[in-house]
Amino acid sequence: MDERHLLNELMKAVAEEAREFAVRPHFPGLKKFAAFAYVAESFGYRYVGHAPGNAALNNPFFLFVRMPDAHERAVAHQQAPGRTPLPGMRPGHGLTPVPEARPQVELLYSQMVVDASGRYNPRVLSNILILPVVMAIFLIFPGYTVRNVLVAAGIWLAFFAFYLVGLGVTRRRRRTHLNRLSAAGVEWPPRVEA
Repeated sequence: MDERHLLNELMKAVAEEAREFAVRPHFPGLKKFAAFAYVAESFGYRYVGHAPGNAALNNPFFLFVRMPDAHERAVAHQQAPGRTPLPGMRPGHGLTPVPEARPQVELLYSQMVVDASGRYNPRVLSNILILPVVMAIFLIFPGYTVRNVLVAAGIWLAFFAFYLVGLGVTRRRRRTHLNRLSAAGVEWPPRVEA
C-alpha cells in the first residue's frame, strides 16, 4: 500500500538525516496525506508545500524539510522492536489520526488544499482555449459541415463551462481553508526568505 511506501521514505530520510525529502502520494485524497505529514512532523520533517518546479503537475511532489530539533524528535519516536503505533495515529489503523491529533491534521489538510488550488492556474485556461484549434484540425477529416462545427462548438462550450464551475469551486475552497488557517494563526503559504 502507498502508506507503507510513504513511511519507508520518511524513515529513510530520518536514518540519513536528510535535509529534505520529496514524495508523491499515489492514493486518492489529501486527508490521509495530511495524516502522513503529521507523522513526518513528529519525526522532525515539516511539510512546506510542493517541491519547486512541479506545482503545476496533476500529482506533484510534496516537499518536507528537516526541522532544527529533528534528531530529538526522531529519538523520541524510535520504533521499538515489534510493532509500535505511529505518533498521533490509531494503532492498527494506518494513517488514521486519534482525536487529539485531528485538529493538527486538519490544519495540514487545509495547507494542502490551498496548495492544490494553486494548480488551477492559467495553464488550464490556455488548454481550454487551444481546444478549438485542435477541433478544427480534426474536423478536416470528416469535413466542415454545419452539424460537425456545432457539435465541436458544443463540446468546447461544455469544457469551458466545466472550467468555470471548477474555478468557482476551487476559489471557494481556497478561501474557506485560508480562513481556517488564519483563525488558527497559521501563515500559509509560507513566506520565502531571500
